[in-house]
Amino acid sequence: MGGYKEVLESAAKRIRSLERVQKGMLLFAAVLPLAFFAAYFMTTGREGFEYRNAILVPEAGADEGADGTVYAGTINGKPAVFTVSPDKTVEFRYGETIYGPYTVKEDPSAIPKRGEDVKTLAELEDMRGIELYRGDELLFRGGARYFGNGYRLYNEEGEIEVLGPIMAGGKSLEESGNTADPTEPSAGVLLELMYGPVLLTHKGDWNGWLFGTLLCAAVSVSILFADELFRWNLRFRIRDPERAEPSEWEIAGRYLTWTIFLIWAVTAFIAGLQ
Repeated sequence: MGGYKEVLESAAKRIRSLERVQKGMLLFAAVLPLAFFAAYFMTTGREGFEYRNAILVPEAGADEGADGTVYAGTINGKPAVFTVSPDKTVEFRYGETIYGPYTVKEDPSAIPKRGEDVKTLAELEDMRGIELYRGDELLFRGGARYFGNGYRLYNEEGEIEVLGPIMAGGKSLEESGNTADPTEPSAGVLLELMYGPVLLTHKGDWNGWLFGTLLCAAVSVSILFADELFRWNLRFRIRDPERAEPSEWEIAGRYLTWTIFLIWAVTAFIAGLQ
């Protein structure tokens, strides 16, 4: 018990001996991990459907019942809501704009014949023949197959479709002459919501917090034991490092290093939250 008390007294004495700027940096390095821990805890706990780099969270109590499933959140400061009805109808509301309703009809005759992009019969066996509509407008007709991380679409000729946010008659935006609206959901997003599985995810990677915390710890040790580290480095270069005193350039270099490391830590914390 006495040894523990001596360690605390020694640490307190070392902190009291620091200059005001050093104390401020030490406090900043101690507070950063705690503050970002709370931010990471909240961010990683907010699990939902990712759309346009935002997390749309299933509303509390919402399930696949009579009212369907609702995924709500904000995109660029505007409310965004996907409503998925039990009959697979999808509607997307972004701010005051409503997209849809989107519906899908299954039609085995829409499955493409073997084309150059349809490589195996196994793909054909797992493929759905679909017609995707926005209201009464046919957006796409062909085959769709789930590949573990999303749906791949094939037109009726068996070629992979690269479809933008808006589709018309199975044609690309350029071919259809429509004006692009990057907020409107793509066919792949709609099919994931209609057929599933809806892959829920969250923002934030705890590795960013760990790396930022290590940087803060390195700064704290460097501040508390600056002279000891200075003389340790000199031990391999001069005979009597204990008598050496740091120059003004050495002290300025310390402050510059601590500042760079703290900026690096903040960057790591913020990057991990993305």
